[in-house]
Amino acid sequence: MKRFTKVVLATLMFAFAFGNAVKAQDEITDADLRDYAIIMLAQASITDKISPMVNDLIAKQDGIDGKRYSELNKVAKGKIDKLPADATDFEKQFYGIVQKRVDKKTKAASTVLNTLASNGLGAAKFKAIRNAIKSDSDMKAKVDAIKASITSTEP
Repeated sequence: MKRFTKVVLATLMFAFAFGNAVKAQDEITDADLRDYAIIMLAQASITDKISPMVNDLIAKQDGIDGKRYSELNKVAKGKIDKLPADATDFEKQFYGIVQKRVDKKTKAASTVLNTLASNGLGAAKFKAIRNAIKSDSDMKAKVDAIKASITSTEP
């Protein structure tokens, strides 16, 4: 009986210690939030340049304007093969060229996000913060404040 008590006590101690270790890993610190904010800013530094790039390409191209490109993109949603039947060969070719550049930047942003999230913060911690921000407005406000402080200190 004494041995059984020791085993139960040891099991409870192990469970308590393991539980605290897991809880400590799950805690989100201010440093974690700063890392998360940096990762999101890195991604945004790429994605924020997509729309100006598209607008610049449209402005430099005769035969298509922003309104027509928007009409095409509304139907195609990035898929060249889904362009409307009334799209001209020129519009299809131009849309394809633009979409390749958009896809390249989108893929780069995704690669940056995945690389930094998994190797910097850790995928599990990154996902935990992303999910927590959706439901915790205080945490979202902290991340937004961190982003603002980082971007306001840039030259």
